[in-house]
Amino acid sequence: MSVRFRFGWVDAGPSPDILAQSTMATLSVETGGTTVTSVLDRGNRIYSNEVVVPLFGVAEWLVTNWWHIWYEIEDTGEQRPEFASRHNLAFAADGFVLPSLTMTAASGRMQLRWVRYKPQHARIEFVDEGNDRVARDELETELRNLIDAVIERLHGRRDTAPAADNLARTWYAVNALDVEEIEFSRAAALLGVDPFDVPDQVATAILAFWQRADPSIRDDALATATEDSLARVADWLDDAIDALTATPQATDWPDIRQALPALATTEPWERGYALARAARDRIGGNGDRIDFQRHGPLSIPHRQTEPPSSRIHGLVAADAPACVTAPRRLSGTRFLMARALGEYLGRSVPGPGLLTSLSTDSQAQSRAFAAEFLAPADALRRRLARNVIEPEQADDLAQEFGVSAELILRQIQNHNLATVTAY
Repeated sequence: MSVRFRFGWVDAGPSPDILAQSTMATLSVETGGTTVTSVLDRGNRIYSNEVVVPLFGVAEWLVTNWWHIWYEIEDTGEQRPEFASRHNLAFAADGFVLPSLTMTAASGRMQLRWVRYKPQHARIEFVDEGNDRVARDELETELRNLIDAVIERLHGRRDTAPAADNLARTWYAVNALDVEEIEFSRAAALLGVDPFDVPDQVATAILAFWQRADPSIRDDALATATEDSLARVADWLDDAIDALTATPQATDWPDIRQALPALATTEPWERGYALARAARDRIGGNGDRIDFQRHGPLSIPHRQTEPPSSRIHGLVAADAPACVTAPRRLSGTRFLMARALGEYLGRSVPGPGLLTSLSTDSQAQSRAFAAEFLAPADALRRRLARNVIEPEQADDLAQEFGVSAELILRQIQNHNLATVTAY
């Protein structure tokens, strides 16, 4: 197993906090070959691979945020309010110290990310940092074991009965949901709403959206919306789909898509790069600048309209890379059109596709595709005479390929083409 939450009960001695006293334990979190809970006692200069904390608070935090942990999607830009409090284990500390470990859904797996961290007013500091992707079922097994152990530890104790019973009842309710209730809880979590504390009006809106939106885009659409904007997001999607349906889409892209080779790489950005190279080979790109056509066999029909959420960047048609995107300047529009092409060529499910700022594999793949399709790494390598690039040269390359200087610099750094000097 690649991720482990190891714990063992310890005798905490008398304490006015009976719950803390009864569930005090050593806790070690391990993943990706490292120990997330590696700490340094600054006073004694002693290192340890575990912390001592009451696990009741950890179990309560996990149960409270259960649906958000598994389904709420991280954003590459601005997060929803309170996002960290629902995903960062440090928020379960309740006066003790826990690592700054963020757990978020990542396209069927779980993304774990931890950073060096000095808790305020504490003698210890967490000294490791890193990230890892783990199987959801492995992490879920570990977290379930911890919750069940805490409930069992407190079972039958009169001095902790109210809090223990409440935790046990809530945990039972989480696990007793039927299929429709699970689907609703997932939808609510995507929207950033507690499925066990949803106003009736919001619950009705979630259900209506779930039934109205195309299955291929409703997860991402919910994750881009808020309670207040949900209806506007639904209307925008309907209008964009109608506009794309009315747009002529007789192009060669469906045949090109069929002819593309299967991708052997696993990481989403590597798939995006490989897909872009394969697409360029099919159309004879030769490393030169590609300008999108509005008509003809390689056309990408495109129109712009302001979305109701800054997280929504565009919508791609079901049967072609035709797209409706958020208004951008020329280089930004080209990037979104390239993302639309990458989304269409690389999609794995039928139906329209959504372009967003969300941190998912499909979005990462479309972003990598766009960067490589517009400014191929090999073409940049041929244009770099030295292993150092000046800001002025990045601006020149951006002008040549019709992209932003930021994209050029990102390509150079991601493909290790040269050292970028500071502006």
